[in-house]
Amino acid sequence: QLLSWQKEAVVSTQSTGMMGGIKHMYSKYASIFKEMGELYDTGPLTNSKPVNSALISTGRCYQEISDVYDNQPRYDAHVLSESIREYQGILGAVPDMLHVHKGTAQKVKDFTRSDEKDAEEEAQVLKRYSTISAAVMAEVNHFHESRNTDFNRMMRDFLSSQLDFHRNVAQKLEHALSLYPEPNNM
Repeated sequence: QLLSWQKEAVVSTQSTGMMGGIKHMYSKYASIFKEMGELYDTGPLTNSKPVNSALISTGRCYQEISDVYDNQPRYDAHVLSESIREYQGILGAVPDMLHVHKGTAQKVKDFTRSDEKDAEEEAQVLKRYSTISAAVMAEVNHFHESRNTDFNRMMRDFLSSQLDFHRNVAQKLEHALSLYPEPNNM
């Protein structure tokens, strides 16, 4: 179940549609604002120059935001996707490990049911089973400890990158807003 969730997460973070639609939207707004500013700039009113310049600058701002959206996945989504792929590889080995443990447990059952029991052989079979069980449990415990540490780091890095990204977009929008004069100052 965890493996299928991780496969789904990798596929969704790699899809270009995740960021592509937003990038396209910002590019479209950029074109519209630039064209409006250029069109209105040809008019006879001189007091509209600040707004026209602000519209053109807003178009540039939206194009920059579009580019930021285009580049962002390499800083967060692709990094997270690669880390999840690593965990898919690790989880891929778990069935083999459990199969070996199950086979050893079956050998112990078969041996204890057998009428031909040798005390020394029984001790060896139980010792091997104990060793394999301890190794499997150690691997499972190590996996969970590593998983907690790794996913904590991965998610902190991912979310930090997302925060930086959104702050960057917000700063660009705030700058565009600052280009427009207050209505009572026009």
